Amino acid sequence: MRLSRSRIFGVDPHIVWKHVSDPTCYPEFMAHLERWETVTDGPVGIGSRFTVHWRVGSVPIGGVIEVVEFDDARDLAWIGITGVTLRGRFRLRECGDGKTKVTFRLAYEAPGGVLGLIADRVAARQVGRIMNQTLVRLQDLTES
Repeated sequence: MRLSRSRIFGVDPHIVWKHVSDPTCYPEFMAHLERWETVTDGPVGIGSRFTVHWRVGSVPIGGVIEVVEFDDARDLAWIGITGVTLRGRFRLRECGDGKTKVTFRLAYEAPGGVLGLIADRVAARQVGRIMNQTLVRLQDLTES
C-alpha cells in the first residue's frame, strides 16, 4: 500500500529540516508514535537506525528502520529492517515566499499474502489520517 500526504508550511525548508532531521523531535510531531529509540550512535545520517512503533487501530506496528537518504533540507527517507515491510520519506520543496511543500510518503506491506493485502487496505484509511495528523503537528511545531 502506498500513501502520500502533503501540506504547505509557512516557513523555509531549513526550519522544517531542523525538526525532520532531529530524531529527538519525532515524539513531538509523529502522530500515534508509541516507541522511538535510537539504535545507532553518532550523528543522524545515512545508516542511522531507530526502533519505531506506531499504533494503528489497537495494534503496535513497526520495527527497526534505517535512514537511506539524508539530503539536507530536501529528503529524508528510511526503510524497515525488521517488522513489516516499510518505506517512508519526508520530502521538502521550496515553493516561494518562504514557504515549503512538505510531502510525507509511506509504503508498507503486511505479511500474509491475500490476508495481508486485505489488512493493508483496511488500515490505509487510518494510516492516511495518522499521516495527516503528523503533518499538522509538524507544521504547528515549525511555525510556532
